[in-house]
Amino acid sequence: MKSKLKNFSLLTISTLIMAVGIYFFKFANNFTFGGITGIAVLVTKFLPISSSDFSFVVNILLLIIGWIVLGKSFAEKTAYSTILLSVSLSLLERIYPMSHPLTNEPLLELIFAILLPALGSAILFNIGDNM
Repeated sequence: MKSKLKNFSLLTISTLIMAVGIYFFKFANNFTFGGITGIAVLVTKFLPISSSDFSFVVNILLLIIGWIVLGKSFAEKTAYSTILLSVSLSLLERIYPMSHPLTNEPLLELIFAILLPALGSAILFNIGDNM
């Protein structure tokens, strides 16, 4: 039980670290590294939808497809962090709307845009072995 609580806490913290890195540094600077959030940055240039809302919709659709194709076990292990990331991005956008990057240093912003999601992902991959 203690191990499951620890893993759940790490899952939550790592997902929130990723959300902060994505919202404050990736979305704010229009960095596109790939994945759903990278596509979201591009799509929002052409459609009247925010990056966080686009990410939320696509992540939920992919979660449903994963549940259908890969089964219930996949959905249970992935749903929490997927939904938490999507909701966190949407909440950050509404609580702290950004019209420009946090600093005037693009290299610093790029470093944080890479490091924070990478740190969150590393924690997620590490606890994935223990769940």
